Amino acid sequence: MQQNHGGNIRAAAKEYNLDPAEIIDFSANINFLGPPESVTKALKNNLKGIKDYPDPECNQLKTIIAKQENLEEDNLVIGNGAVELIYLLATVLSPREALVLAPTFSEYRLAIESVGGSIEEFQLQKEEGFRFNLDDLLPRLDNIDIFFLCNPNNPTGKFITREDIIEIINYAASQDTFLVVDEAFVDFLEEDITVIDLVKQYDNLFVLRSLTKFFAIPGLRLGYGATNKELIKKLNASKDPWNVNCLAQLAGEKALNDKEYIKQTEEAILREKEFLYQKLNQFSKFKVYYPHANYILVDLENSNLTSTRLEEKLAQQGILVRNCNTYSGLGEDFIRVAVKSRENNLELINRL
Repeated sequence: MQQNHGGNIRAAAKEYNLDPAEIIDFSANINFLGPPESVTKALKNNLKGIKDYPDPECNQLKTIIAKQENLEEDNLVIGNGAVELIYLLATVLSPREALVLAPTFSEYRLAIESVGGSIEEFQLQKEEGFRFNLDDLLPRLDNIDIFFLCNPNNPTGKFITREDIIEIINYAASQDTFLVVDEAFVDFLEEDITVIDLVKQYDNLFVLRSLTKFFAIPGLRLGYGATNKELIKKLNASKDPWNVNCLAQLAGEKALNDKEYIKQTEEAILREKEFLYQKLNQFSKFKVYYPHANYILVDLENSNLTSTRLEEKLAQQGILVRNCNTYSGLGEDFIRVAVKSRENNLELINRL
């Protein structure tokens, strides 16, 4: 597998001879409000800090996260984006057999393959709306070293309840299976499904969080993981000593404390995802999956378009969507679009 993700504006601009500043990017699921003003102001005022090494332990950021999540700092590891922690975890645990959903985020598979592990897929069925069947899943955990669960799942947007995850954790523990719950998009949900508090109770649980998507700082790279203290020690011993730069740490500290921005984001995403979902549903030949996070999966099977053809036609007009043909099991039938501003959403609808 190759690393295929959305958000590569420079490559698209070069391929389609476009001005990068005029591209509307629906391919990356980033908060359309942009970074909090508190973050951009702090970065401008602290640029001189780049002359010093960053705190290798990210202590101030850990203190804020620990307080907000009711954890101890020794339960946390900070990463240069959540993806770094996926690879770090794979390196430290070195699993032989892994289970992933299909379709789901590709980096789980790539991380396991990078340490020589084998991958099994739990196929989510299009005919069942990509819903999760717990009775079918649990037996698949037998003889599995690690299971990656993206919740809500990317790109389907479907989520699993907290109660169901607890059942998975308990069954996984009985099979000596380690569970990774990737909650990269959980902050966009109205529903409360997080299990991050349970890392104090279960030793076979790692919860992954991203700060880049909700706070719109993907260029800075920032994420964190929570798990038992013994595993945290091993992860910290194996990671690069200064893996998170000083500006990313500062951005995280300011963003997590910006309650007004968090409230504005929750209101804006709720408003615009409903708007875009209803507008996309007006295309009778599209099957549109209801969005719980800030992205929408669209099935093109009944239209006269493949995902590659539609991707190209929109890109020629300066609009990028995520072609889902690189996701296992989706082929040329699906695109994913991020929820953006009203103006951008209307532009997408008009182009379609």
